[in-house]
Amino acid sequence: MRRKKKSFQISPIDAFDARQGFRRCKLPGIGVYLEGVRAAALADFWRDRSKRLVIRVSRSTYVFHYEAHLADGKNIPDTRLDDFDMFLSKVLLDWLCEPEDDIGEPDFD
Repeated sequence: MRRKKKSFQISPIDAFDARQGFRRCKLPGIGVYLEGVRAAALADFWRDRSKRLVIRVSRSTYVFHYEAHLADGKNIPDTRLDDFDMFLSKVLLDWLCEPEDDIGEPDFD
């Protein structure tokens, strides 16, 4: 069975203040919701001065910060944000399905 090639790489980074030198992306963020559970997982997107994509992912009181690149290490261009949206939506949905009392960081693999 062939493994699907990864299109994106996600790395944890220190918490950042988006008001300090960051600009919202063309796609400002996404949210995934489970009906009947009243739970949501959110991701907000910004670019820093060097055009790298940084994201803040949250669920309930859990908040994590990441940097996202293409698999080859290059910055994700605006033309690939829709692909990144689809990738991250699947990750957030899987993360949202984890029990509330066992939440860890999202699994990007």
